[in-house]
Amino acid sequence: MNRPNTPANSGLPTQRKPYSKPRLICYGHVKDIIQGGGGMMNDGGGVMSRGCWIAEAIYGESDPRTTLLRAWLTRVYDERCRWWFLVSVYRVCGRRVAGLIRSGCVPRGLFVPLFDYLLIQANDDTARLLRRGSYLPGRVS
Repeated sequence: MNRPNTPANSGLPTQRKPYSKPRLICYGHVKDIIQGGGGMMNDGGGVMSRGCWIAEAIYGESDPRTTLLRAWLTRVYDERCRWWFLVSVYRVCGRRVAGLIRSGCVPRGLFVPLFDYLLIQANDDTARLLRRGSYLPGRVS
């Protein structure tokens, strides 16, 4: 029978790990840690991610095309580049339109040509910035 506060195998010496000083480990940007790696807008991991809701409805949530469009449109809006006004309109109604596409009320084929064109623009723009050395993925300039 064991007494409270006495280990069951009290006859054996316990080995402890040697002490090491606490150290700071970088796990990434605080925003990414709090919002999660999936890019969700809340801690609970809701159904919609940040931006590119229509691209998610067309290509899929984890498709590289969705990721490219999301990063490119975010940069375009933040830097007020050529397509920034489209992004500002998209932020207002994109979620609702994506819901209509997912539910089948709006045919996804209506948006595929536009988003394929935006993908070409995003790819060309990102490649140009990479050649110049002025684009670092994951960094907001």
